[in-house]
Formats: sequence, structure tokens, C-alpha cells
Amino acid sequence: MTELVISMEDITEKYRDIIGSKAFSLHSIFNTGLPVPSYVCITTKAYEKYLESSSLKGRIMLELSRKNIDDMRWEEMWDTSLRIRNMFLNTPIPESLADNILEFLDERFTDSPVVIRSSAPGEDSSQTSFAGLHESYVNIKGTDAILEHIRLVWASLWSDAAFLYRKELGLDIKHSKMAVLVQKLAAGEVSGIIFSRDLENGEQMVIEAVHGLNKGLVDGDVEPDRWTIDRNTASILQYSSPSDRERIVYLRDTGTSLKRPSDSISRTIPLDEKDIPRLYDIAIKLENLFGYPQDIEWTKKDNEIYILQSRPITTSGDKEKRWYLSLRRNMDNLQKLRLKIENELIPEMREDARMLSSLKAENMTNSELLREIIRRKEIYDQWNRKYTDEFIPFAHGMRLFGQVYNDMLKPSDPYEFMNLLSGSGLLSIRRNEMLAKMAEMLRNDPSLADKIKSNNIDETFSKKINTFLEEFGHSALIRDRDDLLKIIAEMASKTAQSIHEEKEITDHEEQYLSSFPEKDRTFAEELLEIGRISYRLRDDDNIHLGKIEHQYLISLNEAKKRISGRLNDPGPVDQIDEQEILKALNDDSYVPAVRKHNKQKDKVAGKKLFKRQIQGQPAGRGLVTGIAHVITKNDDLFNIKFGEILVCDAIDPNMTFVVPLVSGIVERRGGMLIHGAIIAREYGIPCVTGIPDATRIINNGDEVTVDGYLGIVTIRRK
Repeated sequence: MTELVISMEDITEKYRDIIGSKAFSLHSIFNTGLPVPSYVCITTKAYEKYLESSSLKGRIMLELSRKNIDDMRWEEMWDTSLRIRNMFLNTPIPESLADNILEFLDERFTDSPVVIRSSAPGEDSSQTSFAGLHESYVNIKGTDAILEHIRLVWASLWSDAAFLYRKELGLDIKHSKMAVLVQKLAAGEVSGIIFSRDLENGEQMVIEAVHGLNKGLVDGDVEPDRWTIDRNTASILQYSSPSDRERIVYLRDTGTSLKRPSDSISRTIPLDEKDIPRLYDIAIKLENLFGYPQDIEWTKKDNEIYILQSRPITTSGDKEKRWYLSLRRNMDNLQKLRLKIENELIPEMREDARMLSSLKAENMTNSELLREIIRRKEIYDQWNRKYTDEFIPFAHGMRLFGQVYNDMLKPSDPYEFMNLLSGSGLLSIRRNEMLAKMAEMLRNDPSLADKIKSNNIDETFSKKINTFLEEFGHSALIRDRDDLLKIIAEMASKTAQSIHEEKEITDHEEQYLSSFPEKDRTFAEELLEIGRISYRLRDDDNIHLGKIEHQYLISLNEAKKRISGRLNDPGPVDQIDEQEILKALNDDSYVPAVRKHNKQKDKVAGKKLFKRQIQGQPAGRGLVTGIAHVITKNDDLFNIKFGEILVCDAIDPNMTFVVPLVSGIVERRGGMLIHGAIIAREYGIPCVTGIPDATRIINNGDEVTVDGYLGIVTIRRK
């Protein structure tokens, strides 16, 4: 035994800090005499030795120094996690360390399938529950596969979900460590979970059970049979059966699969009348052992109940953690979500927008307009909730594809997978192509420019303008024909950026598909399709949502026009809160209050910082130098000149009509999944995101160099 690897029998209290909470919990259970599948613990000492001998520690710290975790959005956390995970994928365990680990594994698990689980110090304590945040792998065989999956569990210490949870709990992210359990696979006929105390009713216990392995229940793929137990009498208070019984089974070579059981098993309740009292006794015993209500995973094999793990039940940070974990969807769930979004939600969204646009706010009385503003706001808020609950989780299709792609091909560039997602037919690209065609007409016909200046546009060009405004005016912050003509004229001054075509996409796609065994080729193709669709909808869904928001804002702006005459100073009409507007519509004599600016705050906000070099997230590959054009309000978009560097707080699909004009993008928001990064990738434009105070640090007219490879922006002030 060494402090790098410790077997189950050799664990003592002195090793607690280096084996992690999960391993020590299993050790405590083992000492009570309850059956626990045999395991060894790869300690945090082994993890630290791996980092130090491979220079990974410094590279991880560099990634974490790009931006304070507290200031990161979920997209940025995923980006940081993706890059760190890719480091682990491409950094083998040093031979001497691998030999030390394998020496213990060979003694205990020769030719046996194993489960590889995380056991980070502080994980699953009485104050924190890391359930679902770190990776576990079931049915892993062979020394090479075991070592690779140990690395993947180490990498999951830096997962985006783990970042979020540690941030919420105030834990030290930079000094986190990870131990790993390698445990013999107990391939039970029945598996389940016990909640020794129901959070909703402390007098009750809940037992859930499924046929096959526990993975399906834990991941939410398999619906369990469920028993509610009286904690005082051990009697069954309620039983519910699933609508359909499925099970997770382990495969002959490696991994697991979701299968329909035989008809006889599908009709069989997983637990018999003798199992419930046994599980009840185990739950009470473990709750007494640890002193807290327990969340217990178990499996039943040859009539023996094995304890797989037991953690305290805690609700610390659970609300945000549950929402964040809901973003992580499996293929089956993503397929169902896709059908719902494409066949139900988007058509409904379009119909709501069409219905609202048919009602003209300018024709309404004040009382009608009052009711209409409230109604439109309610409709918009409803769709915003659906966007959070349905559309954002579907974006995980990109994330899942990226993770699988990197796991299979281990590319040096962690964003290489994006090449296969670009060119997916974004609505914003189709909009920009319409602009480009009108700009080409203007460029090829000098007389057309004169006609525009004299407001004598010919019928053909006028029709194209009207078609564009009808289809996309709501989604481009373009208020009228003058705004549109200004952008078209600038695009016509030179040949604007065209869609960036990656070379040999077909060969690249085949390289991805050929990395899978033949039996998994269909899965690979379906995953690529899901990735492309989620990539497209990540951009398109905002345009659809923008149509509804546009109709709400039209009604609000109409109200502002009507009440502006009541103000002592008609200038600040945009500074009136919505509730004040509604009061004024309801009472013709009411003078709405105007928000007062905090002059001291404005003074601070207006102060320009100067740094010669700033670092963010690399989001669009390339290197370019140009003059900065800083966007602080919508009107600034219509003054962009060809070849400038777009600097803004956040790009949304409503703004991307200017992207063909610019040579680079700098954005405060960060991540490869935000709209600025997506559109930059489509046009092959260098892009750096995730720079706090970008619009304050960079001035209009500064010479800016955007390094989309390293995520660095260099400023030369004129």
C-alpha cells in the first residue's frame, strides 16, 4: 500500500483527507458489516502527482485566471470546463504513476468490469451534495480504459456544473482536489435509491427501485417503482408503479444500454414483500451511523443487497443546481425536446407573433392599449419562461456533441467540433444574405444610389426592402427604411464578409464518424444532427422570441408617445417605468414620474479605464487589427464602418446584421455558445468574448488587435 492507492480494507481515519468523502463513507459502511462491492481508492496524492508531472496545474490556473468564476455566465463556465477537460484527454498518466495504480488494480480486478466514481474531499458532506456534478462510469474493462476514465473523473472536478456549485457554496475552486474509486461492478438484477427521510414529510421514507442497473434511475432515464414508508412503523403508506418498465443493462464489451425487459419482467414489481423491510432497516442503520438523513444507492444481486454509496440529504444550493443539471440532457431526451420545439413551440410562437402584429396599437383607445400592454407583457413573459425551460436545455445538443467528439478524436483544438456545426442555415445568416444581395444591386448600379438619395427608388428595389422589413425588421433593431438603407449603403461600399466555409467538411465529417465502431455509427450520425439543429436553434429561437418582444415594445412605445406631452420635460420619455406608463393611460390627468439618474453612478460608469492588454475567452479563431467601434446604444449600430472592430456588451441575433461589415468582435459576455461567437464562427471572424467592462476599457477610435486563438485583446490608444 502507498498513499497513492489505498485498498478498501486498509482505509483508516488518517487517510480521510486524501480519499474523499465518498470513499470514507463506504469504508464506514463496510465496517458495519453491510455488503459493499470491493474497491480501491486512487487518492488525491495521485491526482496531485499527475498534475505536477504533466504541467497541467499551471495550465489550469491560467484558464481560471481569464475571468473570476463569480462573474461567469453558464456558457463561459462550460467553455472553461471544455478546455480543461481537453487537457486531461490529451495528457496521459505518467508511466511510473500508471504502474503504481495498475499494480493494485491487477491484484483485485483482473478481467473484471469496474465502476469508476469520483470521491472529492468535501463531496457529499452534511452541508454539500455533489450528486450528479462529477462523473461516474459503469462497466469499464481493461487497463487502458480504466486509466483513461480515471483521467475523465479527475477532469470532472473542473466541470461547469461543479464550478457553479462550488461558487454557490463559497468553496475554494482553484485548490480543489479529486480522489477516485475503482469498484467492482455489482451487476444487480434490481437496483434503487432510498431517501431515509422524505424532505416533504419528515415522518416518511421513500424507496425507489428499477430492474437492472442503478444508472438509469440516477440519470433519470428509467422511471422507478416507488414506495412511501412510515418511518415509525415501517408500514407501506403508498405504492406507485411506472407507466412503462425499462432497465439499464451492462454490455458485453463496455458501457451500458437502455433495454426493454422481457414481457414477464416488465410485468414484475422489482421488489417483493421481504425486500422492503430489509431496505428500511438498512436506511435506519445508515442514518444512525452518519447522524443525518441519507440518500442511499443500492443493488440486489443473488438476493444480497449491496450498498453502492450513501450521502447526506441536503438542499444547499439545490434550486440553482437542479436548474443547471437540467441543462444536461441525454440523446433520447434531446430528440423528444427537438420534436417539441420544432413541431409545437416554434409554430405557437410564430402564431402568437402573427396574432399580435395584426392588432395595431395606434388604432386602440387608451383603455384598450392599457389592456393590450399588460396582455403582451404576459405573453412575452410566458415565452421567456419556456425559453429558459425548453430552448436553453436543447442547446446542450451542442455541448453533448462537443464532449463526445473530443472524447473520441482528442483534438488539440477543443473547439474543432464547431467546424461540423457551422453552416446549419441560421435565420440571421439568411437575413444577412438578403442584405448582401441588396448591397450588390446598389454596388452594381450607381444610378440606384442616386435614386435612393432623391427618394425615388424603383419598384424592384423597393419591393426587396419591403420584403426584408416584413420578414426581418423586427429582428434587426431596424426601425424604418432609412436605417435599412444606411446599412445597405455601407455594405455596398466594399465587398462585405461572406460565410466562412471550412475546407474539406465532408472529409472532416467522415473522420468523426469513422472514429466510432460500426455498431455505434447510427448514434454518431444522430448526435451530429442534434448538434447541428441545437446550434441553429440557439440563434433562431431568439429571433422568434424577438418577434413577440417587438410587438410588446410597439405597444409600449405607442403609450409613451401619447403621454409624452404631459411631462414637464418631454426629453426623458424613455426613462419612465412601465407601471407609470400604465397609470398615465388609465388616468388622463396623471403625470408620470421619471426615473432619476444617480449622477455619481453615471460619473463612475462613464470613467474610462485603460489597460494595454486584456484577456477573455477565445471564441472565433484568427488575428486582426482594426479601429474599435464601441456599441453603447442601438443607434451606434448604424454608424459602423467597413473593417472596424465591433466592441459591445452582448451581441444578440437582432444585432448580427452588422457582422458582415466588421473584421473582429470583442464582447463582454463569454462562451462559444453565445450568439456573438456563433455568428463570428459562421463568418470566420476573430472573436474574443467574456471581457468585463469591454465597452468601458476600449474607446471609440482605439486601434485594437483581436487574437481569437489565445483570447487576448491588445489596445493602442490614439
